[in-house]
Parts: sequence; C-alpha cells; structure tokens
Amino acid sequence: MTQNVCVSVQMDEKSFHDFASFDLLCHNKGWQRPAVFTAILLVCAGICLSQIGKREGAGLLTAVLAIVAIGLPAVYFGTFFANLSKQIKKLGLPRPFYRLLLDDEGLSVWMAGEQDKPEASRKYAWHDMHLAYRTPNAIYLYVQQNQAYLLNDSLDAAWSLLQASLPAERLHDMR
Repeated sequence: MTQNVCVSVQMDEKSFHDFASFDLLCHNKGWQRPAVFTAILLVCAGICLSQIGKREGAGLLTAVLAIVAIGLPAVYFGTFFANLSKQIKKLGLPRPFYRLLLDDEGLSVWMAGEQDKPEASRKYAWHDMHLAYRTPNAIYLYVQQNQAYLLNDSLDAAWSLLQASLPAERLHDMR
C-alpha cells in the first residue's frame, strides 16, 4: 500500500503558461509540422539561390520562399502565445482550480467550488491513465491524450506513487 497524495492546485500565470507551452511543444509535438514546413521551403529557397545569375527571378523567388519559411511559423507561434496571454488574463489567475487525490485506486478530482464535497466529480483508475510527465516544477497527469491535470505541490511523493501505480512506458521524467 502506498501513501495517498492530496493536492489543492492553485494555478498562477506562470504554471498555466508553462503547462500550455509544454502541452503544445512537448506532449503534442506542435513544433514538428512548422519545422518540416520551414525545412522544405528553405531547401527550395536554397535551390533557387543556386540559380541566381542563371535564371531570371531566382533571387526574388529565393527571398519570397525564405520569408514565408520563417514568417508563417513565427506567426503560428506568435499567435499561440498572444492567445495564451489573453486566456490567462481571462481566467483571472491566480486562483484555485481543483483538488487532486492520488491513492491506490487512481486519481480523484474535485473541481474548484466542489472541493468540500465528499464525492469526487471525476475518478480515473490507474489502468485508464494515459501518461504522466515530471518536469522540474510540476507533474502533468494526462488522463486522455488531450486532457491533463497539473500538480504543482508534493511532487516527490506524487511521482513515487505514480511510479508504483503506472507502467514505466507511461512515465516520462523530463527533469
């Protein structure tokens, strides 16, 4: 039997920003498509560059391809982070988000405003848990591919319980 871990999660601007960035860039690998797009266009720009002096308009096409290769991913990430800042302001952080209980059965969640109720609003058995990530400042528990809970307190105790409860392939230590 392992020791239960109960954490009331207070979300602040930094922890929300860190989680959203982690979710996009690490968990969902949202950097890969823009990187492939940039690489393809830069290779094409390189080919056009080799044709300067041989083909008319090669310099202009090189410049256009390079600008688009760098510009579109910059706009993509710029828009993401600008919208993230707006979302943080809209959420009115810092504020309580939920209470989490990790025990032998799994994860129990009480959303803000329900934290004093005896029954959890959501329960997840360990075998249904998707993934868990440990970063230097938090643990991200993905109950599904696109749904996660953040723990930002009692990290060592929670990670020990997760190591005892989940298969090693579902645990990712990013410290």
